[in-house]
Order: sequence, then C-alpha cells, then structure tokens
Amino acid sequence: MRPIGSALSIALLFAFLTACGAANLSPASAPIQPDSVIPQSLQSFEMRAAPPHRFVYLAKPKAGVYAAQFYGTTILGYRNGNKSDAKPACKIGATYVNGFGVDSTGNLVVPNGYPYVVGVYSGPTLCGKALGSFSDPYGEPSDAASRDAKTGTIVVGNIEVGRSQQVGNIAVCTLAAGCTRELKSPTIKYEGGGVALAANGDCWMSSEDNPSLTSATLTYFKGCKSPGQAAKGWKNAFYGGLNIDKAGNLIAVDFNAPSVWVYKGCNPQCTVVGGPFPLEGVSFYGNLNAKGDQLALGDSSYGQVDVYAYSPAKITYEYSFNKGLVQGNDVEAAGFAPGL
Repeated sequence: MRPIGSALSIALLFAFLTACGAANLSPASAPIQPDSVIPQSLQSFEMRAAPPHRFVYLAKPKAGVYAAQFYGTTILGYRNGNKSDAKPACKIGATYVNGFGVDSTGNLVVPNGYPYVVGVYSGPTLCGKALGSFSDPYGEPSDAASRDAKTGTIVVGNIEVGRSQQVGNIAVCTLAAGCTRELKSPTIKYEGGGVALAANGDCWMSSEDNPSLTSATLTYFKGCKSPGQAAKGWKNAFYGGLNIDKAGNLIAVDFNAPSVWVYKGCNPQCTVVGGPFPLEGVSFYGNLNAKGDQLALGDSSYGQVDVYAYSPAKITYEYSFNKGLVQGNDVEAAGFAPGL
C-alpha cells in the first residue's frame, strides 16, 4: 500500500511545508499538564514498577513491528511484517511518544513524553511483560537506544530540559539504577532529536540549532561522557532518528527532506557511505529489524508505517500499513521486534 497520490501528493506536501513552515511537522513536545489534570489512568504512573495499561487481546506474536503515535495512548504491535495491513495484535500504554528503542533481543524501551517516565518491556515477543520503569530527571524523553535494555546502558534523548530551557540532552540510565548522568554540550543549541549507542559505548544526539529549524548538528560523546563534539561532515539539514546497522554505520533520518543518510565514523569525523535516500513521506524515527535488512519508519504525513529494504548503499521502499493508526495523531516512530 503506497501513500495516496504518490508524486502529486509529495509535491503538494512540500508546497504545504513551504507555506506553513517545517516546524509544523517537527517532533512535538508534550504539553504542560499539572498533576490535577493528569488522566486518572496515569495518576500513579511513576509510583508503579512499570507503566500501566499493557493490553493484549490476541495471542502474543513472537515477531512483528511496533508503531507509536504522539497524540495517542498506546504503542501498537503488529504480527510479523504486517504486509497485509492487518489490525494490531497487541498494545502497550504510552503517552506523547516521539521515538522509541528496541534492543538486539527485542526488549522495548518506551520514553513517555509525559509524565517523564521510561518503560521497558521484555522481548522478543511483541508486547512482552513489563520489566520495570524509571523517571527521567533531566528533561522530556523523546527517544531511546540500548544494546541490552534489561541489564545494560540505556541512553534517553531529551527533546528539551523544560519550557524555560528548550535545549536537548542525553540521560544515561539503566533499568536497575535509573538515570545517573546527564550529557550536555554547547554544540546542542536547541531541541534534541534522535540518539544512538554504539557497541564500544560511544553515543550521539541529533539536534536543531535554532527555533526556525534551518540547521542541525550531530553531537558525538566519546564513551558516552561529556563534553560532546560536533560531528564533522554531517550532511543532514534537519534532525531525526538515529540507528546503528550491523556494520557499525550510523543511519540518520532527515525529517524535512525527507531522506536518510548513512555515515561511517562520526567520531567526530563522518564519512558518507550512502544517501541521501528519498523517503515516501515525512518521517522522524524508526528502527532496523534483527537481520539489519529492513528499516521501519513512522510516517507522519500519511499516518502510517513505511517499511524499506535496507543496505548502506541502497534504501528501497517496500510497503506501508495503517490499520489501527489515526491520521493526524502523528505516527512518529516504528520498529521491529526483535530489533538490532
């Protein structure tokens, strides 16, 4: 199922972006909500061992793909690759989700934009049991990455510290101890986007340089420790999700192009391996499958998940699905379980 209208609708989309400004489709910040207006279902969210509302209404599939909507209340789980556009097989309660992470064994890491709580769910089965949760004291969670979410390091990207400080950062956390370190850098000048964590312990954040979204920076943290360095040779004009493929290449989504670049290194020197590869619609965040040969991206412009065949030298559109998703609710993230 391709997006409606294809070339014509893409042209109309860019005309709309030009007229209205790219910021209208940028990853969103959760609205400020005092405790008095937190939905009753979330009143005790932070006091529980894990976020509530994990619903499973079919036999849990062993493999599949997740999709998250920012203005939704759940992350949806779909059987296998869902090429037939079937309805979701299961769902997990979540609020104001920009991006999320899936580790190599399929454990799911869900950064909730409000309240500032990160939940971890066991893999490789879709919508597995809640392993626990922790609060993020350093800002509003917008993305997460981990090689081993159950016992290892989890890096949480914060879109901003708060309304008075619209600057992104990275929280370094574990499920057992919560967030114990904040990574910030003068190279992160405005809101933060995607994060990535390498096998050697290095990490990155993409961020915008100004409220007009006219330029962006990739910040490299050696050993996932401050201070960060601006990556050299980074070609993305706008921020977006980050992934690391099996060869150790950094996959960077450029949400306004919309396109994907693939880089080697970025520590801090980047070498372009592939791209820019054009996308079907405006995408922010996504994840690779376990084999590393498919990339699933949330598509906000069409309210669907787009799946691409992936290699560092070529990214090719395969199919889309939208059953259970709501147009206008901002489908910002997608990912396979197990992930990479």
